[in-house]
Amino acid sequence: MSLYTGKGDRGETFCFLFGGYVPKDHPAIEFLGCLDEANSSLGLAISRIDGERFSNVASDLIRLQRILFRIGFTVSGRFSLDEGDLRWMEERTDFYYSKYPLKYFILPGGPGGAAELHLSRTVLRRCERRYISMRREVTVEGDELIMKLLNRASDLVFSIALYVAGEQGYTNPKAAEE
Repeated sequence: MSLYTGKGDRGETFCFLFGGYVPKDHPAIEFLGCLDEANSSLGLAISRIDGERFSNVASDLIRLQRILFRIGFTVSGRFSLDEGDLRWMEERTDFYYSKYPLKYFILPGGPGGAAELHLSRTVLRRCERRYISMRREVTVEGDELIMKLLNRASDLVFSIALYVAGEQGYTNPKAAEE
């Protein structure tokens, strides 16, 4: 058995949501690809975070990755989300943000995975925009919950980036000079 089939050589890919082949630039495929990119960027951030010092962060990010996968499953026609996912994201965001709340707009960056987390946050925001584009053409079960989860995911990652940077003594520079 081979990893490649050659069926995508014509610019199409199979999509479970439609039960057939669609162009690789279809809004649903764009969104699912963006989720994959977000998950990969979170994986990179996890690899750069000190696992012993930040084991809670790594486990929270892995849980977020799993939620993102389940968003993809749901968009593909297999609903697998619940309100508990949203509550968990909000609780974890509040926890991390309470440790290092913002006092001003910052420049993204920092040590030990914080910069990668800021990048992941921007990829998650793009996923949110791709989902909005996709939903103009496709109706998805759980649409409102997906929108909330995508919005909260970037908030969670931002709060974790602030936490990781702050715990390492890094203060993000102000975005605007006074």
